[in-house]
Amino acid sequence: MTEKLSLGIISYAHPHAPKYAAAIAAHSAVDFIGIAGLGSNAFLARNAAAQYGIPYYDDFVELLEEDELTGVYVGTEPTRHLDVVREAAARGKHILCDKPIALTLEEADEIIRLAREAGVKLMVPFNPRYQLPLMKVKAALDSGEAGELISIFAIKYGKLPTKIPGPADYGWLVDPEQAGGGGFLDIGIHAVDALRWLAGSAARRVYAHVGTALCEGLPVDDLGLMTVEFENGVVGTLSAGWANPDSYPTWLDVRFEVLTTNGAFLIDSPYHDYWCYGPDRAERQYWWRRDVDGLVDEFVRAILENREPMITGGDARAALAIALAAYESSASGEVVTLGHR
Repeated sequence: MTEKLSLGIISYAHPHAPKYAAAIAAHSAVDFIGIAGLGSNAFLARNAAAQYGIPYYDDFVELLEEDELTGVYVGTEPTRHLDVVREAAARGKHILCDKPIALTLEEADEIIRLAREAGVKLMVPFNPRYQLPLMKVKAALDSGEAGELISIFAIKYGKLPTKIPGPADYGWLVDPEQAGGGGFLDIGIHAVDALRWLAGSAARRVYAHVGTALCEGLPVDDLGLMTVEFENGVVGTLSAGWANPDSYPTWLDVRFEVLTTNGAFLIDSPYHDYWCYGPDRAERQYWWRRDVDGLVDEFVRAILENREPMITGGDARAALAIALAAYESSASGEVVTLGHR
């Protein structure tokens, strides 16, 4: 990759922002040219700009108006996504917008429209797609080597974001007005996308229970259990939320069990195990997370190669539709049919 482009970051409100800054700074085809503070944790954005030796902007629009800027990572609270995308798209800047894409399908549609009409790339980084074991499972499914997919069981647990060590304030994640949901939306939407991606099909029906099970007095949910039936008959089950106790050895716990007609895949994130059980043999591998590096590289390559990124705004909208259907099902106690949502 010989061409280069210039990227910036808008906001350190999201806990993921420091990882994206590190990946952007390390990419051989990227000049990291600036960070803008917006929303929570502006002081972290200012400190990061000093750390990387690049300009800091109090006004994110000033960063967007830099002629050399090619695109931005958007790490704001989701309630600010639409405003930032509107300004970025109007200036022809490509957009890597953290999840969820929006809090409503209407806002998601508007974000997608703005990017499409401006001719800019829009990507939402769902980390599981760039975790090596799931990439191997997806390849085995797509090639037919794994046989027919039957079901997927996923667990995605984290710790309460207000307990993230350090001076940052991530309180917006437990504010229903700013976050739109709690642990199930925050942690679970990554796995929701992974279920849909592995299934290779649109969702048909959702049944879920989402609520506050572990953190008494929390104004948002901390745990959700969901079953989703896809149009091709694959069934996915997900348990997701802020369920890890303080004593848990890692911040995140990501597990997948993928059952096919030729065997099963077991993926365990805390201890980085990947097991493939086939008809005649079992394979075990150790893996390590390089997902954020892969996501940034995909964004960069999509821009340089002038193609759609692997994870589009439409993918992010579909994941949001499933997650919102889970909340709707939990509230009504009924199965929710997605139809053309």
